[in-house]
Amino acid sequence: MPAIQPARLKKHVSVLASKFEQPSLFVRELHALLHRYSDYTHRAGQAGEPSPLISSYNTPPPVMRQIWLALTPLVKSRPSDVLPLCDTLWAEPNYDLQLLAARLLGQVSLDPPGPVIDRLQSWIRQGLDRRVLDGLLQNGLVRLQRDAPQLVMSLISTWLGSTDPTCQQAGLRALLATINGLSSEHMPAIFRMLTPYIRIAPAHLRPDILAALSALIQHSPSETAFLLRQNLSAPDNPDTAWLIRQVLDEFPPETTVGLKSAMKVEAR
Repeated sequence: MPAIQPARLKKHVSVLASKFEQPSLFVRELHALLHRYSDYTHRAGQAGEPSPLISSYNTPPPVMRQIWLALTPLVKSRPSDVLPLCDTLWAEPNYDLQLLAARLLGQVSLDPPGPVIDRLQSWIRQGLDRRVLDGLLQNGLVRLQRDAPQLVMSLISTWLGSTDPTCQQAGLRALLATINGLSSEHMPAIFRMLTPYIRIAPAHLRPDILAALSALIQHSPSETAFLLRQNLSAPDNPDTAWLIRQVLDEFPPETTVGLKSAMKVEAR
């Protein structure tokens, strides 16, 4: 990877931004730019991250930051060009380009919201690399979370209520991306949507269920403990006690005592 020279980088990014209205040329120029700054010393799996299922340039953050700074005003001044560029970027089997597509999608106007929602629905069904899925949900939902949180809740409900494991995982990962951004009035709905997974936790979804529970504990520990106690005493709940044991240490000490007592009662 060559040393990053700010003046030269800005020149390269300026050339890229000039192709904003020409998606195919933009993508070609972006590949060339990222290849120029690619970190070939990076190896998949470093720093505890999962090995990617798609290629990545492992682009240094300063490069992507400069690209985003150049594109942000264009998103606002040329809104009709954003979705075609999103589609072209997403079609590339590359982490860096798909993540940029997700960031752009998260800035698209919601008047109407249909085009954004249609892409979210379509893209999450593609069996995405975990990093791409998380990037899509963290970035692609930004404007929806801010301007139409009820639509976000509806999307998550649809995914969690699906029989498609890909959609179910997307719903659980979307909870991670939205819990801290949603107001307390949405918590009862989140608890209702998560309840079936607290009672029966499919093995392939258990890491995602636990991650969602951990996020809820950080956000609302007492309410999350109440949810777990409720499900502990419900019928047809073979996995509730196991889930509680996995997250028990994440609760405040006083809450942990109550959960342990509830588990002892149910074990009798």
